[in-house]
Amino acid sequence: MGLFDTLKKAVTTSDSNTALTPQPSGAPRSTIPATSPTPTVARSTQRILFVGGESGWLRGVQKEITSTRPNWECRLAETTTDGINALAAEHFHAIVFDTRAANDTALTQSIEKHSGQVLRAVLCEGDDRAGLARWNKPGFTPLPANIEPKNLVSNVSRALRLQSWATDAGMKKLLASLRKLPAVPKLYSQVTAELSSPNGSIENVAKFIAQDPVMTAKILQLVNSAFFALGREVSDPREAVMFLGVERTRSLILLAGVFTQFEDLKCPGFSADAIWNHSVQVAAFARTIAMVELKDAKAAESAYTAGLVHDMGKLILAANVPTMCSSIESIQRSKHLSQRDAELQVLGTTHAEVAACLLGMWGLPQPVLEAVAWHHCPLKSEDTGFSMLAAVHAANVFAHETVAATPSEIPPERLDHDYLLRAGLGNHRNEWREACKIPVKLEEDALHARAKSRLHASHLQASLFPAKS
Repeated sequence: MGLFDTLKKAVTTSDSNTALTPQPSGAPRSTIPATSPTPTVARSTQRILFVGGESGWLRGVQKEITSTRPNWECRLAETTTDGINALAAEHFHAIVFDTRAANDTALTQSIEKHSGQVLRAVLCEGDDRAGLARWNKPGFTPLPANIEPKNLVSNVSRALRLQSWATDAGMKKLLASLRKLPAVPKLYSQVTAELSSPNGSIENVAKFIAQDPVMTAKILQLVNSAFFALGREVSDPREAVMFLGVERTRSLILLAGVFTQFEDLKCPGFSADAIWNHSVQVAAFARTIAMVELKDAKAAESAYTAGLVHDMGKLILAANVPTMCSSIESIQRSKHLSQRDAELQVLGTTHAEVAACLLGMWGLPQPVLEAVAWHHCPLKSEDTGFSMLAAVHAANVFAHETVAATPSEIPPERLDHDYLLRAGLGNHRNEWREACKIPVKLEEDALHARAKSRLHASHLQASLFPAKS
């Protein structure tokens, strides 16, 4: 199976089937009261077709879609014939069917004719191991027949998002050049399995870490760093885990495990140590920002995870396309471009989307993936309130503010004020800086004021020229 097939399989593999469960918890998209009018976000319509299935369960799914995915259109087909007719009438982005319908040759041919690489979720009985194994292949997502409607909608939503990244033209072209992809760190899988066990314990997690000298050194190095300022040295892995907590420990194991796979990386101008230090700082800032907004430790730990892995794509690019990385840096300086814009010119995609695709293969939840993919361009999201993406976007900017000024030919990282205003967070930025113990930036107010003017102009235009239904 080629690399693109591997990614494609990951796109259609549900959270419930990944070996990495339980995953880092996704922060809820809590809405913060807006300080200025919030515009309606344009959302692309996603059409989902359900063929067969128990009527009561289908009604539950339909209710969940109506309440949580207003941009989804749900079609119900009681028989395969109804499904074939529906496919002939309109395009669908995902099809959910039971094994009986999945085995129907006429329906399969209709899907290939009208919808091509549409996502296909097959509902299998929980004890049908053969069926689960059969449908666990590229293009199909096996799901338990009795899956809760909320979980089914979450699975399909995540798979659609991953598909949009993995099948982007620039990404597909880049994938052909990627030969060195990191594997899921073994220790990460061990710790994840331990935490999912009813008898799992911090003591066992610490024992796993203690058996890995490299990981032990990394964890202790971080705990004893200036980021935590403990005032004394920690030398026991168990004490380190007790201080960090299991979620932060697991996230650090994930990142450190990836870094160890690129120890011999040779790429001019690239510093793995700089990426590591920046990632740890962004994670700490993201966690702080999430705590300020949500007062929820679990959500804050998820923001920490997203911040920690947000630049993992830079490692992958440096390991696989070092010449292109040099071209990106050169274009940044000669054309005064941000790294994202330079990457788009050279690669057709960015390190952020590359990381999101890889992490999607590993089963991380959708809020983490979106925070990674869009931390430079948060307006791509549909956020109208605080989210993990907001935390990582701001944390990344703040981390860049704490280091030496960038060369004059490279634009500095800046907050997206249009995004913050849309999310009702326009006046929160300096409160976040104070919580992160970095200087406020009053000179930023001019940029914010211009963004606010654009927002008001947009509202005025919408009121004078309402969109046609």
